Amino acid sequence: MPGGVSRVMRSAVATGVFATLLMAPASAAQEPAFEIASVRPNVSGGNASFRAAPNGRLTATNTPVRTLILRAHGLHDSQLIDAPEWTAVERFDIEARAEQAPASGPDALMPMLRTLLVDRFQLKARAETGELPAYVLVHARGDRRLGEQIRLTQADCTQARVMTQAELIATAKDAWPPCGQSITISFVTSSSDGTVGSRIRVRRSAVTMKDFATMLQGSVERPVVDRTGLEGLFDVEYTFARQPPTAPTQLAAGANVPPILVALEEQLGLKLESERAEVPVLVIESVERPTAN
Repeated sequence: MPGGVSRVMRSAVATGVFATLLMAPASAAQEPAFEIASVRPNVSGGNASFRAAPNGRLTATNTPVRTLILRAHGLHDSQLIDAPEWTAVERFDIEARAEQAPASGPDALMPMLRTLLVDRFQLKARAETGELPAYVLVHARGDRRLGEQIRLTQADCTQARVMTQAELIATAKDAWPPCGQSITISFVTSSSDGTVGSRIRVRRSAVTMKDFATMLQGSVERPVVDRTGLEGLFDVEYTFARQPPTAPTQLAAGANVPPILVALEEQLGLKLESERAEVPVLVIESVERPTAN
């Protein structure tokens, strides 16, 4: 039963390397912040990666500021307004650590990332709402019965256990990932008539429905709004056939329904309904390149 996504990105950051340490003052009124964090530009031109781990560590490698903002706020790209062009081009490495591992899993690190963006990148933005093409995540069955591939979590979220991606893949056949971690694996299948295909299995433990909806945005290329009404943490697993990207207009018309939508309905008892919905949008007022202390 959940997974991960990575992109190949090209860097165009000005030369010069710096690393700074951000120490969070102890203040009850302050927004959550990492105990310590380093930020430096990346000019390697390598792959981008982003990982929030259950032990309270967040690592971003070769990652644009735009991506950091989207991840911090749980937004689809269409929900970010007026971000300067450089935020999508220049790349940064971030190593950050919370004072202690969050009991609710790594998604609790996102408020700390928002604080880091304000402190280190001088991000100023205002939250608004806008009507955009979106999907809403709802129950697929009238009796609200869930599918066999979703359950209340059995992960121990009190333990800050972390597994590398290699370890996750090595145990993916039988084991579940630790709290808040996910696995996405591809495998080849063949049918009785000799047809060969590729399938994807996603398995994630201890995820809220709000965060699960956010996770789906990268697969359907639209904002996804949770309207399931489900509370708590869930383990989810779904398997679907790999297929070329489908245009949003095709999805809205119901043509060439992507296998992932079928999998959600048949395996989880959930479905995505296409509509124009009022969704949060973040309007960037200003953002700056960080400078060394």
